Amino acid sequence: MRRVLTTGLATLALTLGFAAAPASAANPYTPSEADFADCPAKPAGATEWKCFVMTALDGQFRLKNMKVRINHAVRLTVAQGKVNGQKVAQMGTVRGEAMPFVTGVLGTPLEVADPTGWQVKIESTGQASPGVLYPSKIGLKARIIGDGLGDNCWIGSDAAPVVIAPRIQWSIPSLQGGLLMVKAKVYDDVFAIDWATGCQSPLVNTLIGKANATSNHFDATWAIRHKTF
Repeated sequence: MRRVLTTGLATLALTLGFAAAPASAANPYTPSEADFADCPAKPAGATEWKCFVMTALDGQFRLKNMKVRINHAVRLTVAQGKVNGQKVAQMGTVRGEAMPFVTGVLGTPLEVADPTGWQVKIESTGQASPGVLYPSKIGLKARIIGDGLGDNCWIGSDAAPVVIAPRIQWSIPSLQGGLLMVKAKVYDDVFAIDWATGCQSPLVNTLIGKANATSNHFDATWAIRHKTF
C-alpha cells in the first residue's frame, strides 16, 4: 500500500499472509502514476509518510436491508506517517461513479437492479485513524441518488461519518498492468449507520434507516499500491 511496489510491498503481502484467491469478475483497472494524484500532502516535519491507494475491483456492501454492487473500479486514497514521533493518518479522496442498489442473488443471473432504481455514491469525509501497517479506520459518507430524493440525501456526514475498519481476509502479490502490487480481499461487518438526512422522501429511512453495527456489511477485492514521500 505505498511507494510503487518495492520489496516493502512484497513484505507487506507476506506479513499479512496469503492464500489462494477465489476467482472474481474484476472491473477494468490500469494502474498508472495518476493513481497517486489524490495523496494527502505530507505534513511539515512528518517522517515515514506513505500514501496508500486502494482500488476496489469488485465487491458489494449492504446498508441494513439494501445491497449495492461495486460495478466499476473505485479508488480510495489515504496516507499515514509520524509527526513528532506520533502516528497520524489523513484521508484523501474516493474516486468513483455512483453504484446501483441491487436485489436477487448477488453474482448470479438472478441479480437485478433494485426496484427503487436508486444508486449510491461514496465520498470521503477526510477522517482516518493510523494503524500498524496502514490506516486502520476511514470515515465515509454515502449520497443516495434517485427520483424524488433531491440532491442532498446523505447517510453519514463530514461531522458524523460512517466509520469503516477494513480487515483482510486474504492477500497475494499481484501483477497488474505490468506493475507489482498487493491484491487483497477486505471486509467489515461491524459498522453502524445513522438515519439519512436531507432526503426529500421518507422512503430512504423506511427502507434503510438507522442500523446497528451488525446490520451492515462491506467486502471488496482491493488492488493496493503505495508510495513513500
